[in-house]
Amino acid sequence: MADSLQDFVLAYCEEVGGLIERPAYGLVDLLLPDEIARRLGTEPLVRLAFTEETAAAHPEATHLTYGHPLLEGVVEDMQGRGLALRRYVNQVRLERSGLFRLIKGELAFPNAWLQPLENAVEAPRTCYYVRFNFKVALITDEKQEELASILMNLHTGQPAWELEHQEILPLESEYRLRPMHEAPVAWRPELPLHSPERLVWLQEEAGRAVARKLAPTIEALQQRTARRLELDQARLEAFYDDTAADLERRLARTGDEARQASLKEKLAFVHAERERKLADVAAKYQLRINLELINTVLISQPKIALQARVENRYTSAQFTFVWDPLLYRVEPPLCQVCGQPAPRVYLCANGHLADEGCILHCAFCKRVFCALCKDDVGACAVCGKPLCVHSQIRCQVCGQVTCQEHIGQCHA
Repeated sequence: MADSLQDFVLAYCEEVGGLIERPAYGLVDLLLPDEIARRLGTEPLVRLAFTEETAAAHPEATHLTYGHPLLEGVVEDMQGRGLALRRYVNQVRLERSGLFRLIKGELAFPNAWLQPLENAVEAPRTCYYVRFNFKVALITDEKQEELASILMNLHTGQPAWELEHQEILPLESEYRLRPMHEAPVAWRPELPLHSPERLVWLQEEAGRAVARKLAPTIEALQQRTARRLELDQARLEAFYDDTAADLERRLARTGDEARQASLKEKLAFVHAERERKLADVAAKYQLRINLELINTVLISQPKIALQARVENRYTSAQFTFVWDPLLYRVEPPLCQVCGQPAPRVYLCANGHLADEGCILHCAFCKRVFCALCKDDVGACAVCGKPLCVHSQIRCQVCGQVTCQEHIGQCHA
Protein backbone atom coordinates (compact mmCIF):
# COMPACT_ATOMS: atom_id res chain seq x y z
CA MET A 1 0.00 0.00 0.00
CA ALA A 2 2.82 2.42 0.91
CA ASP A 3 4.64 1.76 -2.39
CA SER A 4 1.47 2.40 -4.40
CA LEU A 5 0.81 5.66 -2.55
CA GLN A 6 4.42 6.76 -2.97
CA ASP A 7 4.35 6.04 -6.72
CA PHE A 8 1.18 8.11 -7.05
CA VAL A 9 2.57 11.12 -5.20
CA LEU A 10 5.92 11.02 -7.00
CA ALA A 11 4.15 10.81 -10.37
CA TYR A 12 2.18 13.93 -9.43
CA CYS A 13 5.38 15.71 -8.42
CA GLU A 14 6.96 14.84 -11.77
CA GLU A 15 3.96 16.20 -13.65
CA VAL A 16 3.93 19.56 -11.82
CA GLY A 17 7.67 20.06 -12.27
CA GLY A 18 8.81 19.31 -8.71
CA LEU A 19 12.15 17.87 -7.59
CA ILE A 20 12.48 14.58 -5.72
CA GLU A 21 15.14 13.19 -3.40
CA ARG A 22 15.04 9.94 -1.44
CA PRO A 23 17.29 10.26 1.62
CA ALA A 24 16.08 6.90 3.03
CA TYR A 25 13.68 4.07 2.28
CA GLY A 26 10.10 5.28 2.67
CA LEU A 27 11.31 8.86 3.09
CA VAL A 28 11.00 11.42 0.28
CA ASP A 29 11.93 15.10 0.08
CA LEU A 30 9.81 17.11 -2.39
CA LEU A 31 10.59 20.59 -3.66
CA LEU A 32 7.34 21.85 -5.19
CA PRO A 33 6.82 24.94 -7.37
CA ASP A 34 5.58 27.85 -5.24
CA GLU A 35 2.21 27.96 -7.01
CA ILE A 36 1.62 24.25 -6.41
CA ALA A 37 2.66 24.52 -2.77
CA ARG A 38 0.20 27.37 -2.21
CA ARG A 39 -2.55 25.37 -3.89
CA LEU A 40 -1.86 22.41 -1.61
CA GLY A 41 -1.53 24.57 1.50
CA THR A 42 2.01 23.44 2.32
CA GLU A 43 5.58 24.70 2.22
CA PRO A 44 7.50 24.27 -1.05
CA LEU A 45 9.98 21.93 0.66
CA VAL A 46 8.21 19.03 2.32
CA ARG A 47 9.52 15.75 3.73
CA LEU A 48 7.14 12.81 3.50
CA ALA A 49 7.20 9.44 5.25
CA PHE A 50 5.18 6.63 3.69
CA THR A 51 5.47 3.95 6.39
CA GLU A 52 4.85 3.95 10.14
CA GLU A 53 8.42 2.80 10.80
CA THR A 54 9.88 5.66 8.75
CA ALA A 55 7.57 8.20 10.38
CA ALA A 56 8.64 6.99 13.83
CA ALA A 57 12.32 7.27 12.90
CA HIS A 58 11.85 10.73 11.34
CA PRO A 59 9.33 12.68 13.45
CA GLU A 60 10.01 15.85 11.42
CA ALA A 61 8.46 14.18 8.34
CA THR A 62 4.78 14.27 7.43
CA HIS A 63 3.35 10.77 7.61
CA LEU A 64 1.29 10.64 4.43
CA THR A 65 -1.62 8.20 4.59
CA TYR A 66 -4.99 7.85 2.91
CA GLY A 67 -7.30 10.61 4.11
CA HIS A 68 -4.46 13.03 4.91
CA PRO A 69 -5.36 16.62 3.85
CA LEU A 70 -2.21 16.92 1.74
CA LEU A 71 -3.08 13.77 -0.20
CA GLU A 72 -6.66 14.94 -0.68
CA GLY A 73 -5.25 18.21 -2.01
CA VAL A 74 -3.07 16.33 -4.50
CA VAL A 75 -6.07 14.36 -5.81
CA GLU A 76 -8.21 17.51 -6.02
CA ASP A 77 -5.45 19.39 -7.85
CA MET A 78 -5.01 16.56 -10.37
CA GLN A 79 -8.72 16.54 -11.09
CA GLY A 80 -8.83 20.33 -11.37
CA ARG A 81 -5.93 20.42 -13.82
CA GLY A 82 -7.98 18.57 -16.45
CA LEU A 83 -8.52 14.98 -17.43
CA ALA A 84 -5.67 14.99 -19.97
CA LEU A 85 -2.29 16.72 -19.68
CA ARG A 86 0.66 16.85 -22.08
CA ARG A 87 4.32 16.54 -21.09
CA TYR A 88 7.57 16.13 -23.02
CA VAL A 89 10.94 14.48 -22.48
CA ASN A 90 13.46 16.78 -24.17
CA GLN A 91 16.67 15.98 -22.31
CA VAL A 92 17.88 13.00 -24.31
CA ARG A 93 20.75 12.47 -26.70
CA LEU A 94 19.56 11.58 -30.20
CA GLU A 95 22.88 10.46 -31.65
CA ARG A 96 23.86 6.84 -31.22
CA SER A 97 26.60 5.30 -33.31
CA GLY A 98 27.00 1.55 -33.67
CA LEU A 99 23.33 0.87 -32.99
CA PHE A 100 23.31 -2.28 -35.12
CA ARG A 101 26.06 -3.81 -32.96
CA LEU A 102 24.10 -2.92 -29.82
CA ILE A 103 20.95 -4.58 -31.16
CA LYS A 104 22.91 -7.66 -32.12
CA GLY A 105 24.52 -7.79 -28.70
CA GLU A 106 21.40 -7.26 -26.58
CA LEU A 107 18.86 -9.42 -28.47
CA ALA A 108 19.02 -13.16 -29.14
CA PHE A 109 17.69 -15.02 -32.18
CA PRO A 110 18.24 -18.76 -31.48
CA ASN A 111 17.20 -19.93 -34.97
CA ALA A 112 18.18 -16.90 -37.05
CA TRP A 113 20.72 -14.14 -37.42
CA LEU A 114 20.55 -10.38 -37.72
CA GLN A 115 21.68 -8.66 -40.90
CA PRO A 116 22.05 -4.93 -41.58
CA LEU A 117 20.03 -3.33 -44.36
CA GLU A 118 21.84 -1.42 -47.05
CA ASN A 119 21.40 2.34 -46.62
CA ALA A 120 19.53 1.89 -43.30
CA VAL A 121 20.20 4.78 -40.92
CA GLU A 122 19.44 5.49 -37.29
CA ALA A 123 16.40 7.77 -37.26
CA PRO A 124 14.83 9.62 -34.30
CA ARG A 125 11.16 8.82 -33.77
CA THR A 126 8.62 10.27 -31.34
CA CYS A 127 7.25 7.64 -28.96
CA TYR A 128 4.43 8.08 -26.47
CA TYR A 129 3.55 6.97 -22.98
CA VAL A 130 0.30 7.56 -21.14
CA ARG A 131 0.28 7.82 -17.37
CA PHE A 132 -3.06 6.81 -15.85
CA ASN A 133 -3.80 8.02 -12.33
CA PHE A 134 -6.55 5.98 -10.68
CA LYS A 135 -8.48 5.98 -7.46
CA VAL A 136 -8.94 2.29 -6.64
CA ALA A 137 -11.67 0.92 -4.35
CA LEU A 138 -11.33 -2.67 -3.12
CA ILE A 139 -14.80 -3.64 -1.93
CA THR A 140 -15.83 -6.72 0.06
CA ASP A 141 -17.71 -6.44 3.34
CA GLU A 142 -15.47 -3.45 3.87
CA LYS A 143 -14.12 -0.79 1.51
CA GLN A 144 -10.43 -0.10 1.13
CA GLU A 145 -9.23 2.75 -1.09
CA GLU A 146 -5.92 3.02 -2.91
CA LEU A 147 -4.31 5.52 -5.24
CA ALA A 148 -2.41 4.04 -8.15
CA SER A 149 -0.33 5.49 -10.97
CA ILE A 150 0.69 3.39 -13.96
CA LEU A 151 2.75 4.36 -17.01
CA MET A 152 1.73 2.62 -20.25
CA ASN A 153 3.49 2.48 -23.61
CA LEU A 154 0.98 3.74 -26.19
CA HIS A 155 2.70 1.84 -29.03
CA THR A 156 2.96 -1.58 -27.36
CA GLY A 157 0.19 -1.54 -24.75
CA GLN A 158 2.71 -2.70 -22.13
CA PRO A 159 3.36 -1.16 -18.71
CA ALA A 160 6.66 0.77 -18.65
CA TRP A 161 7.90 -0.85 -15.45
CA GLU A 162 11.50 0.24 -16.11
CA LEU A 163 10.51 3.91 -16.20
CA GLU A 164 8.34 3.46 -13.10
CA HIS A 165 11.54 2.76 -11.17
CA GLN A 166 13.41 5.82 -12.48
CA GLU A 167 14.25 8.43 -9.90
CA ILE A 168 12.31 11.05 -11.86
CA LEU A 169 11.35 11.54 -15.49
CA PRO A 170 12.69 14.80 -16.95
CA LEU A 171 9.24 16.08 -17.91
CA GLU A 172 8.68 19.52 -19.37
CA SER A 173 5.55 21.38 -20.42
CA GLU A 174 6.96 22.55 -23.78
CA TYR A 175 8.45 20.67 -26.73
CA ARG A 176 11.99 21.85 -27.51
CA LEU A 177 13.32 19.34 -30.04
CA ARG A 178 13.26 19.34 -33.83
CA PRO A 179 10.20 17.88 -35.55
CA MET A 180 10.34 14.12 -36.18
CA HIS A 181 8.11 11.33 -37.39
CA GLU A 182 6.11 9.23 -34.93
CA ALA A 183 7.13 5.65 -34.24
CA PRO A 184 4.72 3.09 -35.71
CA VAL A 185 2.22 1.07 -33.70
CA ALA A 186 3.87 -2.15 -32.46
CA TRP A 187 0.75 -3.98 -31.21
CA ARG A 188 -2.92 -3.84 -32.23
CA PRO A 189 -2.23 -2.01 -35.55
CA GLU A 190 -5.97 -1.88 -36.30
CA LEU A 191 -6.24 0.79 -33.59
CA PRO A 192 -4.65 4.04 -34.87
CA LEU A 193 -2.05 5.54 -32.55
CA HIS A 194 -4.06 8.51 -31.23
CA SER A 195 -7.57 7.13 -31.73
CA PRO A 196 -10.11 7.11 -28.87
CA GLU A 197 -10.45 3.36 -29.39
CA ARG A 198 -6.76 2.84 -28.72
CA LEU A 199 -6.87 4.98 -25.58
CA VAL A 200 -9.88 3.03 -24.29
CA TRP A 201 -8.04 -0.23 -24.93
CA LEU A 202 -4.91 1.14 -23.24
CA GLN A 203 -6.95 2.20 -20.20
CA GLU A 204 -8.30 -1.35 -19.88
CA GLU A 205 -4.75 -2.71 -20.08
CA ALA A 206 -3.71 -0.14 -17.46
CA GLY A 207 -6.47 -1.39 -15.15
CA ARG A 208 -5.17 -4.95 -15.44
CA ALA A 209 -1.62 -3.70 -14.76
CA VAL A 210 -2.84 -1.87 -11.65
CA ALA A 211 -4.45 -5.11 -10.41
CA ARG A 212 -1.10 -6.90 -10.85
CA LYS A 213 0.69 -4.03 -9.12
CA LEU A 214 -1.70 -4.22 -6.16
CA ALA A 215 -1.60 -8.03 -6.06
CA PRO A 216 0.01 -8.24 -2.55
CA THR A 217 -2.65 -5.88 -1.10
CA ILE A 218 -5.45 -7.75 -2.87
CA GLU A 219 -4.13 -11.14 -1.73
CA ALA A 220 -3.91 -10.00 1.91
CA LEU A 221 -7.47 -8.61 1.73
CA GLN A 222 -8.77 -11.84 0.20
CA GLN A 223 -7.15 -13.90 2.96
CA ARG A 224 -8.81 -11.81 5.67
CA THR A 225 -12.11 -11.89 3.79
CA ALA A 226 -11.97 -15.66 3.31
CA ARG A 227 -11.59 -16.16 7.06
CA ARG A 228 -14.57 -13.92 7.86
CA LEU A 229 -16.63 -15.66 5.17
CA GLU A 230 -15.79 -19.04 6.67
CA LEU A 231 -16.89 -17.89 10.13
CA ASP A 232 -20.17 -16.43 8.83
CA GLN A 233 -20.91 -19.55 6.80
CA ALA A 234 -20.25 -21.77 9.82
CA ARG A 235 -22.57 -19.61 11.96
CA LEU A 236 -25.37 -19.79 9.38
CA GLU A 237 -24.92 -23.53 8.85
CA ALA A 238 -25.10 -24.16 12.60
CA PHE A 239 -28.23 -22.02 12.99
CA TYR A 240 -30.15 -23.61 10.12
CA ASP A 241 -28.96 -27.12 11.03
CA ASP A 242 -30.37 -26.67 14.53
CA THR A 243 -33.62 -25.17 13.18
CA ALA A 244 -34.07 -27.98 10.64
CA ALA A 245 -33.27 -30.66 13.24
CA ASP A 246 -35.88 -29.23 15.62
CA LEU A 247 -38.55 -29.22 12.87
CA GLU A 248 -37.70 -32.81 11.90
CA ARG A 249 -38.05 -33.97 15.53
CA ARG A 250 -41.44 -32.27 15.82
CA LEU A 251 -42.49 -33.78 12.49
CA ALA A 252 -41.52 -37.26 13.65
CA ARG A 253 -43.56 -36.91 16.87
CA THR A 254 -46.82 -35.64 15.40
CA GLY A 255 -49.45 -37.79 13.76
CA ASP A 256 -51.76 -34.98 12.77
CA GLU A 257 -51.79 -34.63 8.97
CA ALA A 258 -52.48 -30.88 8.99
CA ARG A 259 -49.71 -30.39 11.52
CA GLN A 260 -47.35 -32.51 9.42
CA ALA A 261 -48.13 -30.46 6.30
CA SER A 262 -47.41 -27.23 8.20
CA LEU A 263 -44.11 -28.56 9.56
CA LYS A 264 -43.03 -29.82 6.13
CA GLU A 265 -43.77 -26.39 4.67
CA LYS A 266 -41.69 -24.75 7.39
CA LEU A 267 -38.85 -27.24 6.82
CA ALA A 268 -38.82 -26.51 3.07
CA PHE A 269 -38.77 -22.79 3.87
CA VAL A 270 -35.78 -23.27 6.21
CA HIS A 271 -33.82 -25.14 3.53
CA ALA A 272 -34.60 -22.44 0.94
CA GLU A 273 -33.76 -19.67 3.40
CA ARG A 274 -30.44 -21.37 4.22
CA GLU A 275 -29.43 -21.38 0.53
CA ARG A 276 -30.49 -17.76 0.10
CA LYS A 277 -28.58 -16.59 3.17
CA LEU A 278 -25.45 -18.52 2.16
CA ALA A 279 -25.63 -16.98 -1.31
CA ASP A 280 -26.08 -13.52 0.23
CA VAL A 281 -23.10 -13.87 2.52
CA ALA A 282 -20.93 -15.22 -0.34
CA ALA A 283 -21.88 -12.19 -2.44
CA LYS A 284 -21.18 -9.90 0.50
CA TYR A 285 -17.57 -11.11 0.71
CA GLN A 286 -16.99 -11.25 -3.05
CA LEU A 287 -14.10 -8.93 -3.93
CA ARG A 288 -14.95 -6.13 -6.36
CA ILE A 289 -12.35 -3.75 -7.78
CA ASN A 290 -13.55 -0.33 -8.94
CA LEU A 291 -11.22 1.98 -10.83
CA GLU A 292 -11.98 5.69 -11.05
CA LEU A 293 -9.80 7.56 -13.52
CA ILE A 294 -8.51 10.79 -11.99
CA ASN A 295 -6.58 12.03 -15.00
CA THR A 296 -4.13 11.03 -17.73
CA VAL A 297 -0.83 12.46 -18.90
CA LEU A 298 0.39 11.98 -22.48
CA ILE A 299 4.18 11.92 -22.44
CA SER A 300 6.22 12.11 -25.64
CA GLN A 301 9.80 10.88 -25.71
CA PRO A 302 12.11 10.63 -28.73
CA LYS A 303 13.87 7.33 -29.36
CA ILE A 304 16.16 6.07 -32.10
CA ALA A 305 14.91 3.47 -34.60
CA LEU A 306 16.86 1.29 -37.01
CA GLN A 307 15.58 -1.24 -39.51
CA ALA A 308 17.39 -4.57 -39.86
CA ARG A 309 16.72 -7.97 -41.38
CA VAL A 310 16.24 -11.18 -39.41
CA GLU A 311 16.84 -14.28 -41.53
CA ASN A 312 17.54 -17.99 -41.54
CA ARG A 313 17.80 -20.54 -44.32
CA TYR A 314 14.02 -20.71 -44.71
CA THR A 315 12.87 -17.08 -44.66
CA SER A 316 13.75 -13.48 -43.83
CA ALA A 317 11.83 -10.41 -42.68
CA GLN A 318 12.54 -6.77 -41.90
CA PHE A 319 11.84 -5.34 -38.47
CA THR A 320 12.29 -1.98 -36.77
CA PHE A 321 14.38 -2.01 -33.59
CA VAL A 322 14.37 0.85 -31.08
CA TRP A 323 17.03 2.31 -28.81
CA ASP A 324 15.78 4.11 -25.71
CA PRO A 325 18.19 6.98 -24.92
CA LEU A 326 16.62 7.51 -21.50
CA LEU A 327 17.16 3.93 -20.30
CA TYR A 328 20.25 3.30 -22.47
CA ARG A 329 18.95 0.01 -23.82
CA VAL A 330 17.52 -1.66 -26.90
CA GLU A 331 13.80 -2.24 -26.42
CA PRO A 332 12.93 -5.95 -26.65
CA PRO A 333 10.77 -6.69 -29.71
CA LEU A 334 7.22 -7.87 -29.09
CA CYS A 335 6.23 -11.48 -29.67
CA GLN A 336 3.80 -11.24 -32.58
CA VAL A 337 1.61 -13.92 -30.99
CA CYS A 338 1.11 -12.77 -27.39
CA GLY A 339 2.34 -9.18 -27.60
CA GLN A 340 4.80 -9.55 -24.72
CA PRO A 341 8.34 -8.10 -24.92
CA ALA A 342 10.86 -10.84 -25.65
CA PRO A 343 14.66 -10.23 -25.73
CA ARG A 344 15.01 -13.83 -26.99
CA VAL A 345 12.86 -14.43 -30.07
CA TYR A 346 12.54 -17.05 -32.80
CA LEU A 347 11.94 -16.35 -36.47
CA CYS A 348 8.85 -18.24 -37.64
CA ALA A 349 9.09 -19.96 -41.04
CA ASN A 350 6.45 -17.48 -42.22
CA GLY A 351 8.38 -14.41 -41.07
CA HIS A 352 6.92 -13.73 -37.59
CA LEU A 353 8.87 -13.12 -34.38
CA ALA A 354 7.73 -15.22 -31.41
CA ASP A 355 9.01 -16.05 -27.96
CA GLU A 356 9.73 -19.58 -26.81
CA GLY A 357 6.28 -20.15 -25.33
CA CYS A 358 4.52 -19.34 -28.62
CA ILE A 359 6.35 -21.59 -31.10
CA LEU A 360 6.09 -25.12 -32.50
CA HIS A 361 9.06 -27.14 -33.81
CA CYS A 362 8.77 -29.57 -36.68
CA ALA A 363 10.28 -32.82 -35.38
CA PHE A 364 11.98 -33.63 -38.69
CA CYS A 365 13.01 -30.54 -40.68
CA LYS A 366 13.41 -28.43 -37.48
CA ARG A 367 11.53 -25.48 -38.92
CA VAL A 368 9.98 -23.19 -36.32
CA PHE A 369 6.36 -22.04 -36.60
CA CYS A 370 4.60 -19.59 -34.31
CA ALA A 371 1.11 -20.12 -32.93
CA LEU A 372 -0.29 -17.83 -35.64
CA CYS A 373 0.81 -20.46 -38.15
CA LYS A 374 -0.39 -23.54 -36.27
CA ASP A 375 -2.39 -24.66 -39.31
CA ASP A 376 0.95 -25.36 -41.01
CA VAL A 377 1.83 -27.95 -38.35
CA GLY A 378 0.14 -31.31 -37.89
CA ALA A 379 1.17 -34.59 -36.25
CA CYS A 380 2.22 -38.03 -37.40
CA ALA A 381 -0.72 -40.44 -37.12
CA VAL A 382 1.63 -43.13 -35.78
CA CYS A 383 4.14 -41.49 -33.42
CA GLY A 384 2.31 -38.20 -32.78
CA LYS A 385 5.38 -36.02 -33.36
CA PRO A 386 4.68 -32.53 -34.79
CA LEU A 387 5.15 -32.25 -38.53
CA CYS A 388 5.12 -29.11 -40.66
CA VAL A 389 3.57 -29.05 -44.12
CA HIS A 390 7.03 -29.55 -45.66
CA SER A 391 7.64 -32.82 -43.81
CA GLN A 392 4.19 -34.41 -43.95
CA ILE A 393 3.58 -37.51 -46.08
CA ARG A 394 -0.05 -38.23 -46.81
CA CYS A 395 -0.99 -41.90 -47.06
CA GLN A 396 -2.67 -42.76 -50.35
CA VAL A 397 -4.68 -45.54 -48.67
CA CYS A 398 -6.22 -43.87 -45.61
CA GLY A 399 -5.38 -40.22 -46.23
CA GLN A 400 -3.66 -39.73 -42.86
CA VAL A 401 -0.42 -37.82 -42.38
CA THR A 402 2.75 -39.61 -41.30
CA CYS A 403 6.44 -38.86 -40.98
CA GLN A 404 9.05 -40.50 -43.17
CA GLU A 405 9.83 -43.13 -40.53
CA HIS A 406 6.23 -44.44 -40.43
CA ILE A 407 5.21 -44.49 -44.10
CA GLY A 408 2.50 -47.09 -44.59
CA GLN A 409 2.06 -47.86 -40.90
CA CYS A 410 -0.91 -45.52 -40.39
CA HIS A 411 -3.43 -48.01 -41.87
CA ALA A 412 -1.65 -51.21 -40.90
